[in-house]
Amino acid sequence: MRRRAGDVVVAEEEGVVVVPKGRQGQVLRDARAKLEEEASQSLDDWEAEHRARIENALRDNGFVD
Repeated sequence: MRRRAGDVVVAEEEGVVVVPKGRQGQVLRDARAKLEEEASQSLDDWEAEHRARIENALRDNGFVD
């Protein structure tokens, strides 16, 4: 993706994302909704969901049987 002036770049241990300037408001609203959803989960539930997503991604990309 090409970066342009005004874009926001966010990086953390799981990856990097570039948010185009024109989508920042929607991305912020979506992130806040996700944060609220995750805050209502127990750590065990979050971990199980996270592990399932990772395992599915690995399987879907041919890294595991």
